This record gives sequence, structure tokens and C-alpha cells, in this order.
Amino acid sequence: MAHPGTVSMRKVREWACRGHVIEASFKVGACPRLAESCAGGGASQAEVIDTRWSFRQGLEGFPLIRLKASGALQLECQRCLSPVAWTVEVDCRLTAVGSESEIREVASPYDTVVGGPDGLLLRTILEDEILTSLPMAPMHSHCAGARPARFEVAPGASRPLAGLGALMRQSRD
Repeated sequence: MAHPGTVSMRKVREWACRGHVIEASFKVGACPRLAESCAGGGASQAEVIDTRWSFRQGLEGFPLIRLKASGALQLECQRCLSPVAWTVEVDCRLTAVGSESEIREVASPYDTVVGGPDGLLLRTILEDEILTSLPMAPMHSHCAGARPARFEVAPGASRPLAGLGALMRQSRD
């Protein structure tokens, strides 16, 4: 099934009462912030994230959403700058509220998502959850153990701070 896009808060509440489940696929290329995080700026727009959205009623009367997402992304290795495959596995629980003022009424341990005037934009929620799960500096396993290159100073090059360490030691003595 294609993804449902924006869902009104009325529909989210209705789904929560019925225990509705949606299984949908999102193309990475349709998620601009996620695509930007991928190798080549999301050039591989054929990548797909499969999702399962389960809705149920929470204790405070607010809808609870459980999002499970899986797929694979091509991120850029921060050591060699070539693509590195990254498996996406997201499993999160969210409380959905209709406005900022309702957040104070939520006592559940789940993160809260606020529906705007048009409702919840599922793609944005998915992007947020995946982006927060990505590594800050993705690397291939063979690159992670590699030592960074040492820079050699050319003979005769100007080194204005070369004697600073010796001067500092002298001033302490």
C-alpha cells in the first residue's frame, strides 16, 4: 500500500478507538530530509522504508501510535566518503495530541507528536524517527579501525608555533 500522507486528528482518534493498523511503504526520495542524509544526496531514490503504524487508545484518552519501520539506506562513510549500507530498524511509541496546550495533559512515558491544523503528517514523523536513529558518523567496519593519515611537514616549511611547547615548559619552571 502507498503511504496515507496527512491524517486528520479526528481520523487518528477514530483509528485509535478501533485499534487500526496501517502497513505502508515510503520512498526515501519522497522524504527530502532523509534523502539529504543519504549518500549522493538521496540519488538512490528507489530505496524504500516499510512501515507498520498501530493505533490504540491511551490511558489519558489520547491516541497512542506505535511505529515500526525497516529498510536500508546508503549513507556516506565519514572516513572514505563512499556509500555504506545502513539497516534501518525503528520501533517507537508516540502519543498524538491535537495542540501544544494538550501536551501538559499527557502523563504517559511516550514521546508526543502534535497534529497541526491539517492533522499528522506521517512522512514527517517517519523522517524524524529515522533521522534520530542514524549514526552521527557512519563508517564501514574496515574504515572504523583505520588510523587517520599523518600529515608530514615539508622541509623548510614555516612552523610558527613549533617552539611554543618548550617556551610554556620554561615559563612554568
